[in-house]
Amino acid sequence: MIAGPIPSFISPRVIRGRYLFLDLDPPATTDLAVTCAGWEHCAPGYEIVRDSFRYMALEYIVGGTWELETQNGRWEVGPGTVFAYGPGIAYSLKALSSAGLTKYFVDFTGRSAAQLLSKAGLKGARPARAVHGRWLHDILDQLIETTRLRPAARKTISNLLMILLLERAREDLRTEAHNSRAEQKYDECRRYLTDNYLRIRSLSDAAHACGLSAVHLSRLFRRFASESPHVFLSRMKMNHAAELIARNNLSVKSAAAEVGFEDPYHFSRVFKRVHGVAPSRFGT
Repeated sequence: MIAGPIPSFISPRVIRGRYLFLDLDPPATTDLAVTCAGWEHCAPGYEIVRDSFRYMALEYIVGGTWELETQNGRWEVGPGTVFAYGPGIAYSLKALSSAGLTKYFVDFTGRSAAQLLSKAGLKGARPARAVHGRWLHDILDQLIETTRLRPAARKTISNLLMILLLERAREDLRTEAHNSRAEQKYDECRRYLTDNYLRIRSLSDAAHACGLSAVHLSRLFRRFASESPHVFLSRMKMNHAAELIARNNLSVKSAAAEVGFEDPYHFSRVFKRVHGVAPSRFGT
């Protein structure tokens, strides 16, 4: 799913990733342009240290524990954290945990880029929390998927999705200090599902590992994610399966087994429900 060469600013400590690469050097008169976006599964020991960055950038932590440091402070951050940086902002991001290190990013530029980021409440590389992370997941996945479109549509739709992402962030972010105890428990459970989705065989087992009943786990997800833990877990598994089929050329049966489905027909039904197409067509 890579269109064009991989830029040098993509870390070699990425185990696997899904990327969108557009024009990395748009005209100075451009109002807004997405330059690249991606989802990354990072290796233990991942670390990025930058004195500045060419583009405005937004990152969304999906899994793992990380340390974010800027001139404004140092924070330990995890799933649901959003932060931004850009020209003139020094920052570092270091992996603290050894598994489940996943995140999204999107880089963009243009005359209105800084203003849009500031309007969304994201500036100075200060971390914020996404109340309903499902929205950010969905928009970022759609953004990356525009790599499949024809070039003219790719450019137009990626810019519209960028505006949608920042508008959604404006409505949906709040600082970690304002988290309720229930939301902190939701974050803990979401982190467990994100880090262990390939090994989870039932929601009852997942709930037990989080110290909850399956009913309580479902209530937390419906309150803070607006989706059930079953839907969340299915989406994580099917995203992983799609990558195996599209990038690694695995067969449907092999991909199903990798994500814990013994029955390929059941897997195909779930895959189509999540992605809208049968897995046999996903790699074509």
